[in-house]
Parts: sequence; structure tokens; C-alpha cells
Amino acid sequence: MAFMIGLIAFFGIGFLISLASGGSWLSTLADKGAFALSAMFVLVGISHFLKPEKLLAMIPPHWPYREAMNYLSGAAEIILGILLLFGPTRTLAAYGLLLLLVAVFPANIYVSTAKPTLYNISRLFFQPLYMAWVWYFCLR
Repeated sequence: MAFMIGLIAFFGIGFLISLASGGSWLSTLADKGAFALSAMFVLVGISHFLKPEKLLAMIPPHWPYREAMNYLSGAAEIILGILLLFGPTRTLAAYGLLLLLVAVFPANIYVSTAKPTLYNISRLFFQPLYMAWVWYFCLR
């Protein structure tokens, strides 16, 4: 849910940036949507390195290489998030993020069943919305 709030907030910031730049930067709706995705994925990716224990708690304890998975997914979020900002790499980055969202979905299932809080359960319902955002603003 926090990710969705961030997406909406950065989407709005994209409109403000577009207005401030006279429409020369983030001029299209797709640019604004990609900017919002970029900001959120980069921020979440950084959190994999700054607060690894929070994200490690989402990975089932019996999975091997949990720390490597955490850092690898964080690095992928940062790199793919940055690549969304550039037209020539946006499509590739969007497909990469869709694959990443599918790949981390089992961790969301695990955390929603192991620690069934409203926030953890809501992650299951918001993940398809994030995928739809990627498709709508970066691939259609």
C-alpha cells in the first residue's frame, strides 16, 4: 500500500516537474508514470541495502541464499528503476520489472501467511496493480 501511495505521489510530482520545466521534461503521461515507477523502485531497492533485515523477514527461512536474493533483487530494482527514465531502455526495464514482480510474489505469499497483518495481506492485492502500472505507462 505504501508503494502505491508513493507511486501516486511521484506521479503528481511528475506533473509539477512538467509544469516547472514548461513541458520540456516529463511531457507525456507515460513519462510521468515511468518517473513515478523509477522513483519508487530505486527507493525500495536502496532499502534492500539499508534495512536488509526487514526484507529478509519476507523471504522464507528455508530458502537458500536469502541474503543474496535480497541484495540481488534490490540491485535489480535500482538498475531497472533507473533504466525506466530513458526511452531506449524503458521497454527492456519494464519487462525486467514485470519478471521481478512475478519472482518476488512467493515472498509476498509467504509473509502474508506467516505474519497475516493487513499490510502483509494487502501486498498480495497491490502487486497486480503495480504490474498494471508498469504495463500501462511503459509497455502499451
